[in-house]
Amino acid sequence: MEIEGARDWNVKHNDGNKEEANGDSQRITCTAQESLRDDRNKKETYSKTVEKYVEKNYPYWLTAFHMVPDIFTTSGKQDDLGKRAGNDAELRVYCRLHELGKDLAKDQNGNPMFIIHSFTVRERNQRGKKIGTVLGEFDFVIVSKKYGLIFLELKASDKFSKSDFDRAKDQIKKSREALSSLLKLPAGVSIAADFGFVMMPNCQRPQNSKEPYKSGCFKEDCQDGKSFRKWWDQNIRDVTPGLGDDTYKSLLCWFIGIRSTVPAMGERVDSTTSDVLQMFDSKQLALLDNIGLPLHQLITGPAGSGKTSILLHKVRALDTHIRKAEKKEKILVLCYNRPLEEKLTKELKECSCVTVRTFDSILHGKPTEDVDLTFDHIFVDEGQDLTGKWRELLEAIQKKSICERKFRWIFFDNHQLVRLGATGLSSDDQDKAIKLNKVYRMTRSVYDQFKKYVYLETMEPQCSIGHNIRGMCIEWDKTKGSDDPKDAKVACNYISERVKRLLDEKVEPNDICVLVRDKETADGIIKILKEDKKIACQDATQSIKNDNPKTIIVESIRRFKGLETKVLILYNPHCPGEDKNAVELLYTAFSRSFCHVIIIAPRTVIDTLQSEDGGKKKQQSPFKQHDKRSPAKTNLVTAVSALEKRFTDEELTGLSSSDINTIQQSLKGMIKAVERSKTPRLENKSLERELASIADLGIVKNRLKEY
Repeated sequence: MEIEGARDWNVKHNDGNKEEANGDSQRITCTAQESLRDDRNKKETYSKTVEKYVEKNYPYWLTAFHMVPDIFTTSGKQDDLGKRAGNDAELRVYCRLHELGKDLAKDQNGNPMFIIHSFTVRERNQRGKKIGTVLGEFDFVIVSKKYGLIFLELKASDKFSKSDFDRAKDQIKKSREALSSLLKLPAGVSIAADFGFVMMPNCQRPQNSKEPYKSGCFKEDCQDGKSFRKWWDQNIRDVTPGLGDDTYKSLLCWFIGIRSTVPAMGERVDSTTSDVLQMFDSKQLALLDNIGLPLHQLITGPAGSGKTSILLHKVRALDTHIRKAEKKEKILVLCYNRPLEEKLTKELKECSCVTVRTFDSILHGKPTEDVDLTFDHIFVDEGQDLTGKWRELLEAIQKKSICERKFRWIFFDNHQLVRLGATGLSSDDQDKAIKLNKVYRMTRSVYDQFKKYVYLETMEPQCSIGHNIRGMCIEWDKTKGSDDPKDAKVACNYISERVKRLLDEKVEPNDICVLVRDKETADGIIKILKEDKKIACQDATQSIKNDNPKTIIVESIRRFKGLETKVLILYNPHCPGEDKNAVELLYTAFSRSFCHVIIIAPRTVIDTLQSEDGGKKKQQSPFKQHDKRSPAKTNLVTAVSALEKRFTDEELTGLSSSDINTIQQSLKGMIKAVERSKTPRLENKSLERELASIADLGIVKNRLKEY
């Protein structure tokens, strides 16, 4: 995580100097501003905003311990062995510091301390934009009211090298000097020269050297919490700079305030997100250990809990393993819709053993039993949207594989059951699955709305937010009573006004996504925005294929499932009670944003969404029905109508346009035939034969058999 600000140094402060505490320390507060070199008095209002942020988000800042961020983050591709080793070393130190902070808070009666992971100092110009030069980088910086500032530089090597150790010390020194020149320190506050430590958690302390390497922390010091506490007490316990409250708060403003309180929305958006960070808790990390074990695995969890990230890391690791072993094994990644297929293909483009397909595309109009494909390993994303005899299909795909170990991992979330005609995985599958229950994608503001649409009785253990990032409040924009929200021109007037405002606030166009009810609506809005409003836009599939930073995304909720955006504009969503899938669609929609959400809807819809339960009581939980009903007992009118609507509105499959049109016409004929029949259930064999004869494509016949 990159934070604009300062980092590696230790402050010594003389509390006896009351004039300094009340006067010059204010100069530190004023450094939390757009330009690091600008400490003019006109910035005072902004500095107060920073203080307010710290007090609001860390109400116990003067007595408590905090990790920033409070979840471990990694960067880079996990199939890069060097990057993986570095991340593992950082995680070990992160865990030791987390345990230490809790212990110190208990032992020393609320010793306030912030430990900040991965901090970069960059200079900024007066407009708040980055200047490319990096002035200082630190793996960890500790801001402690008792101990001052402590800086930790990490080296992941498992073999000791004096030259590497000395370079790490030199890097700490240079970064500290850069901070000294940027930060206007008050009289009596200085940077201690020796308060930087080189962390080498994979390397034993040198035994046959004349140098004690007191500024190092080695493998034996990091093996557990007790060892690390012993190292801390021996090296740091007796140092007592004794920072005053004002100085301590000022330093916190410097280190954590800038990231989250820059007035321009564009920077506020960037402040709560990162381009490449992945967040892993203990359950996620357990799944990432080893290459693929166990062979067959079900993984469930709420939206934003890291399912797709885990799938990508697992597939990359397995691909690397296959290529290094020079095996001829093939990996199939199956997913729900075409935009997600494009995204996963792009993410896995360097994995030569991997093929990404949608479920429908592998059928190619054939019944399940006629599919002639062979893959050794299968990973399924959005597994709840598989339909029909999908278990038999996966078995058939792997049947001819001669691989000894055939991996089959299915990731699913029955709360996102928005595919028309899908029934979700069974209650038995739910019981067997590994359960991820921490949500990391959303800010707390978005999560507070999202959780209204979680059926808690179906999720054990119940899901919860995995961090303390509050983020920006949801904005609610009520349309005028006289306006028809379904009118495309009316929709474009509201949407274009919001988009232009966001662009004026320096939000990047490709960070904005507008989600609407269906693809037909999305296509109409794209046309009007382009032609009448002169706003460049495209759908999700196009945005992945053509990465244009000057273009916003307009898409349906169903087609955007599995993807994510920084700023989400949700236009005229279904209201619970209005549509049988409304709760699932709202659950899916809110979970797409990892920063900011804007709702544009009629007053009645907004009032319902803002109610205590979000309107969920108007709609019964569908999960018992999904888990227990037999496909053979499904009402055929509903099944066929659902299929026809999916092909008409969603265009989720990999079939050609002509095939889709043929299927639509066949299904419409079936609907009429079913409506004329007095026995609309599949067990009526004559009806089954009649309907199957109408369809001239194997995929439609097969669908009817499966329902």
